[in-house]
Amino acid sequence: MTEVFTEGRRILRDDGVLTVMFTHKKQEAWVSLFTSLIAGGFSITATWPVKTESEHSLHQARKNAAQSTVVLVARKRAPRAGTGYFGPQMRAEIRDRARGAAERLKGEGLNAIDQLVGSFGPAMEVYSRHDEVRLDTGEPIGVDRAIEEASDAVSEWRIEQLAERGLDGVEPEGRFALLCWDVMGAAEFRFNEAKLLGNAAGMDVDRLILAGLVSKKGDKIFMLSAKDRRRKEPVKREQVVMDLLGEIPNRKRRKKADILQVHPNDPTFRTTIDACHALALRYLEAGGGNAGIGSAKALVRQQGWTRESAVARLMEALAKGAPRALWKETGKNSPAAHFPEFRAWHALLEPVFGITPPEWVEAPPPQAAFAFAADEEEEILETNDEEEPEEEEEE
Repeated sequence: MTEVFTEGRRILRDDGVLTVMFTHKKQEAWVSLFTSLIAGGFSITATWPVKTESEHSLHQARKNAAQSTVVLVARKRAPRAGTGYFGPQMRAEIRDRARGAAERLKGEGLNAIDQLVGSFGPAMEVYSRHDEVRLDTGEPIGVDRAIEEASDAVSEWRIEQLAERGLDGVEPEGRFALLCWDVMGAAEFRFNEAKLLGNAAGMDVDRLILAGLVSKKGDKIFMLSAKDRRRKEPVKREQVVMDLLGEIPNRKRRKKADILQVHPNDPTFRTTIDACHALALRYLEAGGGNAGIGSAKALVRQQGWTRESAVARLMEALAKGAPRALWKETGKNSPAAHFPEFRAWHALLEPVFGITPPEWVEAPPPQAAFAFAADEEEEILETNDEEEPEEEEEE
């Protein structure tokens, strides 16, 4: 790509414009594109995400996907543009531009993936003004650092949209879970995507695996449900000790695999997301309804959680960030059946914490979308039947 862009710069008029259309949700693809453009002598001067995919088409609804194609406008960078410094001023400008782009794209109806990806271009408008970017120590700064800065800004903004009362007291694990469900909208995604959101939440992926929140197979990361994380037996209070990660069951008394799992009758919970999972398990295992609410209320009284507690605020944010596929169970293999905790949280907010739950009312798709989906259904189903070979799980 660098050779192509270098040749493009050579034959382009000095006042000419290079327009590149690109769509991808993987960070490494954008890093490659931007690195090649900059190395080829171009500066990005404008970005225009254009919605090109129907959110109601079957191949979009079944996985987290970008709906837009990004049109990048690039011009010849002036000779000897010099070195830019990745200090507070550049970082603040990148964050402001990224946040502004996300707000605009949300107003234009683009989904959370597009709001994140759409912030990369404005970040590059700042970064690509220079021949190279370095720290004041002289260390070179790659495109990936600027993209991570933009991602952090958009992630913070997304959390503000979901948690109007803030997430003070919520650990990185809970913030990561919220961002994953809100931005990715899926239980399975690539390691690099998890890395991007993990950095924004303040916790790397390996630490999240150790925390028992996700699992890893090959280059894929899988979110674990409350049922996946349930321990067979509760921890006794004398088995709980303080560790670097917080209060966890004593490693000497329990199996290592059980350390960071959850039981609805545990005497204490290490993190806020653990507490939210425990509440959901209380509700579900009591059969839901009034019995489930009563069981959850008993745990809330025992723990002293209030409407202003971190548990209540995270639970409210998770209900707001729930992907539509988790709103209603449509079969035993549906996403909602695998992650019933979201419906439990939605049902518990009002009776347990006095918080009005978000409205889960899906607007009907345009009539034309039904015809489009019907036309492609057979092709999509055939494609989905061809599963990729599983990779060996990494130790």
